[in-house]
Amino acid sequence: MGVQAVRKSSLRIATIAGVEIEIDYSWLVIFALVLWSLSAGYFPYQYPGYSWSAYWSVGLAATLLFFASVLIHELSHAAVANRLGEKVQRITLFIFGGMAHLSGEPRSASVEFQVAAAGPLTSIGLALIFWIVDLGLPHDPEWALWSAMFRYLAFINLALALFNLLPGYPLDGGRLLRAFLWWRTGNMRAATERASNWGQGIAYGLIALGVLQIFAGSLVGGLWLIFIGLFLKSAAVASYQGLIMQQALGGARVADIMVHEPVALDPELTVERAIEDYFLRLGYSGFPVVSNGRLEGMLSLSQVRDCPPGERALRRVREIMRAVDRGIEIDGAASVGEALKRMGENDVGRLVVMSGGRIAGLITRSGIARFIHLRSELAANDAGASSQ
Repeated sequence: MGVQAVRKSSLRIATIAGVEIEIDYSWLVIFALVLWSLSAGYFPYQYPGYSWSAYWSVGLAATLLFFASVLIHELSHAAVANRLGEKVQRITLFIFGGMAHLSGEPRSASVEFQVAAAGPLTSIGLALIFWIVDLGLPHDPEWALWSAMFRYLAFINLALALFNLLPGYPLDGGRLLRAFLWWRTGNMRAATERASNWGQGIAYGLIALGVLQIFAGSLVGGLWLIFIGLFLKSAAVASYQGLIMQQALGGARVADIMVHEPVALDPELTVERAIEDYFLRLGYSGFPVVSNGRLEGMLSLSQVRDCPPGERALRRVREIMRAVDRGIEIDGAASVGEALKRMGENDVGRLVVMSGGRIAGLITRSGIARFIHLRSELAANDAGASSQ
């Protein structure tokens, strides 16, 4: 499949067994760094005496196989999850590795354990395969670089498996820990909180280790550990907060909290009139654009800001709006969690709710936030009343 843009920050490169494979733009940075470090650093230093072209050929092959290994690791998660009924439709490769996007939290501790275990086991299997390939190569100088490449790939896959087995959520080891705690206590939220705390503890340990490496003279390695630690800490906190948010949303559907009969803009309205009569007067940060009862697109405050002040009296809403696409539409029967997910993926703050080809309402990020806040307040109040 050809490369095409699917989100502002990623490229879709393929679909494998029904799972979309995307590359975050940050992945290009780490790809270039790994390629350079292997071709101009590791292989020439460890195995001197070969040509420039030989080092870069082996370095490119090693880099491609390394990222293929990361992809296979994530595909194993997706394959097991889909087999067990936990839908995975997308995998993203980014600067810190890869991520299989599950549609929601697993149904049981057993499912969580099986899905989490698939990745490290696959990486160990890949390490064994690369090691066996290395053993099968001829032992002469002509094959020495390629033999070194397969040994490197065996080592890096084993290291990937061991790192992911660290018991800190949301690493695979943290998910295994959560599965065990969930199975033992029957409380998914408490298990997630403890696993998330472990994840934050490991993150702080990586940051401290990175600082020590910097003082020991390894600036690049130390900074890399610090960045990984910061990323892991952020992911651990975000994962737990995401679970709390999902539980606060419960089974709420888009139709339950949408704004009915939303105010809409005419596509022929000038940008200046839209600002004066709608954005400033009503105080909303976005409006659907409708013509003859049909949705044409969405106009947000960010698009209005991007229109030069001198052109606002002449340009029409139609010219600067985001044209209608699946990214700004959602069905009223969809879950609120799905609405939030779609907003994040498409970088929008509101979605138009459609029913029978016509606009049924509007759901906004701020409206969802208010809903979650009210539910949390009511839940806390009910808990306090029941304890008295």
